[in-house]
Amino acid sequence: MIMHPHSIRTIVPSPWLTRVLLLCATWIAAPALLNHATATDLENAQPLWQTGVSTFTGSGYELPPVESLSTPAAEASKPYTMPTQPGTAAPPAIQNPYALPQALQPVAGGTTAQPSPVTQVAGYSPLSDAPTLAPPVQNDGVTDAQIVEQINNQLNSSVETPPLREEVVSWYQYPIRWMKGWDSNAEFGIDGSSGNADTLALQTGLELKRKTDAYTFAIDVDYRQASSRDVTTEDNGRFNLDYDRILGDTPWSVFGKLGLEWDKFKAFDLRLNMNSGLGYHWIRTDDTTLVTRFGAGASKEFGSPDDAWTPEAVFGLEAERQLTSRQKVKGKLDYFPAWEDFADYRLVADVSWEILLDGSENLSLKVAATDRYDSTPQGARPNDVYYSLLLLYKF
Repeated sequence: MIMHPHSIRTIVPSPWLTRVLLLCATWIAAPALLNHATATDLENAQPLWQTGVSTFTGSGYELPPVESLSTPAAEASKPYTMPTQPGTAAPPAIQNPYALPQALQPVAGGTTAQPSPVTQVAGYSPLSDAPTLAPPVQNDGVTDAQIVEQINNQLNSSVETPPLREEVVSWYQYPIRWMKGWDSNAEFGIDGSSGNADTLALQTGLELKRKTDAYTFAIDVDYRQASSRDVTTEDNGRFNLDYDRILGDTPWSVFGKLGLEWDKFKAFDLRLNMNSGLGYHWIRTDDTTLVTRFGAGASKEFGSPDDAWTPEAVFGLEAERQLTSRQKVKGKLDYFPAWEDFADYRLVADVSWEILLDGSENLSLKVAATDRYDSTPQGARPNDVYYSLLLLYKF
């Protein structure tokens, strides 16, 4: 039988029927798929008690034991066993002194177990909010401080102290080192005139002085030269060396003196005197000095009609005062009488006033006067007085 195409109808299932068929297929295939996945996972899965997860016992959940967890507190609480070599006895285990007490060790979940009321833990008081510090750990009665001290002593004894480096000073360095700490100055003055009278006067000098708590050492050099109408009227100079040594903590001292004097217009070419004795310092500070001296010595005049050595005594007075930071005065008097006749004597006096110039630290104006008296001038005048105004440079 032939059916006409337009008479054929397409059979389409109902949407409700499709849903029912899918639900039935899922219900039939699900148990098999679940059983296959569970068997595969269980073969490679790790037990829950090893991962720290609580397990259900039927009536509740049970936490895994603390020993199964690998935590820092658990590792610290384990005793430490020293490594041994084969064939030797194992030493006893050493308990870690810094491990927390069992009652305070953390458990799973990060909490800390609280001690029971009957449990007494060192350094912890359940009635206090903040725990107190535990006493220092002692090993056989030796504290930590004693152990640290023993270690430091061993280190100090084992380290050798290197020898001190010796300072090597060459021969040419001694004058430079010795000149440190000196109060030195150079002075210079000049005056003159031209016209009806042609005159020229020149004076120079050098003073070196070193003062310490133990001694005073001074060198003084002066030279004068004057001329009038190209004729020399003055030509003289002197050199003095003085050394004063303090005797311990007393005001007494011993001194030595050496003097040289030359003068073209005197009866001698050169006069030499050497003296020594004792001194007494009435005042000896940085600002003020006052000392008296007494001693003995001898003098000799070279180129004089009487060139024999003359024994003589010496009486001296020296004073120095720093008036202000810019002004200082000095004075010195030496009296040299002959032992045979005190009427035969020499007298030398010096006085000066120094004024520091404004705006300068080493330039000063010096006003000075010198008197030289000789009771036996041998045809010359007995007294010579020199006064001068000098520019002084300190170095």
